[in-house]
Amino acid sequence: MISSFIVARKNLAFTLPELLIVLAIIAILASVLFPVFKMAKGAAYRATCLSNFKQLQLATTLYVTDWDDRMMPVNHQPSAPANSTNDRTWVQLTLPYARTFGIYNCPSDYGQKPSLETTFDQDLVPGDTYSQYYSASLRVNAGYNYAYLAPVFRTIGGVWQADPRSMSSVSEPSRTLLFVDSVWGRTENGPPFGGGSWLVVPPCRFEIRNGQRYDTFSIGAGSQIFSPTLGWDKDKDSPYLYGSAWPWHQGRMNIIRIDGSAVSISSDILSAGCDVREKWQGSIRDISQYIWDLN
Repeated sequence: MISSFIVARKNLAFTLPELLIVLAIIAILASVLFPVFKMAKGAAYRATCLSNFKQLQLATTLYVTDWDDRMMPVNHQPSAPANSTNDRTWVQLTLPYARTFGIYNCPSDYGQKPSLETTFDQDLVPGDTYSQYYSASLRVNAGYNYAYLAPVFRTIGGVWQADPRSMSSVSEPSRTLLFVDSVWGRTENGPPFGGGSWLVVPPCRFEIRNGQRYDTFSIGAGSQIFSPTLGWDKDKDSPYLYGSAWPWHQGRMNIIRIDGSAVSISSDILSAGCDVREKWQGSIRDISQYIWDLN
């Protein structure tokens, strides 16, 4: 009786060929399912990012309502050494309406980030608890279309001034870009690092109308725009390849428009209607396809 039980137990064991077959099946299933899981995770991150953008658009609308229909200045101090005690970014201005800093960042941003992005000093500026977010606000993944919505420029006289545009001046809110996924920097080999960028640079600036070159920034002839770069960079490893915008979502980037509509697009859509050249040497060819301007 005991010996027959031992024989039965032995018959339940896998042979080496059987074990190899099972392992091969598991490997095949893993090769099929892991990409599916990765795609599902990416889709969830993309949906979260789009939801964050919708909340930021709502925070922007609330800010604009309180400030006589004017958009947020991108910065307050373009001409002086800026820091958390004398400058504010559009992020800090909308944070009281957004209520949480997390929605300014993209969950798909896999790049290496600084270990400390905020001071967390509640008394940095007395009466202004949001001053502690200055450093972090420069590296959010929501890149602001500031050159059209709130340009900062230096006049011929050398004076820097901000010109926040009115939201109601946007003729096609369902087309005009508000925010887009962004990146701070890239390594020599191309991978992103450092988080995002609080502003993004448009691919074109000038439009040819009736043989005349027209500045679509509308800041006045001879004025210098506050910008980290002039147009997009053709260097494939540059953070300005798309003007600091970045395709975090499986080769696509999320955007939200003035009217609150949020979608994932390719970089081609971001530059549609524009002859992209360095230093804004190209021109806007089809203003109806160009998603940056106010008209």
